[in-house]
Amino acid sequence: MKNKSSKIVFLFALLFLAVMGSSLNGSNHEQANAQGLSDTNSTGDTNSTGDTNSTGDTNSTSGFYSNKDLFVTSEPSGFGIYEEKNSTSYSPGESIILYIEPVGFEYNNVTDEDGTPLFSIDFGASFLITSSNGTILGGKENVPIGNIISHNQNKEVFIPFTVTQSVPFPAGDYVIIYKITDENSGKTFELNKNITIK
Repeated sequence: MKNKSSKIVFLFALLFLAVMGSSLNGSNHEQANAQGLSDTNSTGDTNSTGDTNSTGDTNSTSGFYSNKDLFVTSEPSGFGIYEEKNSTSYSPGESIILYIEPVGFEYNNVTDEDGTPLFSIDFGASFLITSSNGTILGGKENVPIGNIISHNQNKEVFIPFTVTQSVPFPAGDYVIIYKITDENSGKTFELNKNITIK
């Protein structure tokens, strides 16, 4: 039994976070990337996004949470532009893509080289994979998602978060615990998602 457990831990230690699109400022990150659309009607001085209703499976701190989070069949092509996966079952080796819409994040005021005032949104992430009984099998911490630099206080921001099975997972039930951090405020939320490999 100990040998089997060690083998599973080794397999999950080989996980990596795949490239998901490109960031808005043109650089390509070897992690998930935050992407957003500007709210051109935003003219206020507030440095935080507003609160809306949560989907209910979020463990958050102080108003920063996921407004929507669901598994999708392929890389989302924009905010709200995705094809929802109708199950939580995956084949061995299949990529696991979670679409996340964070709200309640804060903006950092920055300037470009010409002194033009801009807004920065910056997220960090980590994830753990556990067995159905809570045994930690693997994951990755301190994954930079990348930031968004914009002339506007973007409201419609999404994070496509892909976990790739670099070695196919053994058949069974698992929990992926996603943790998203708003780097500007230090606030975090967690999402616990059940999946089955079969």
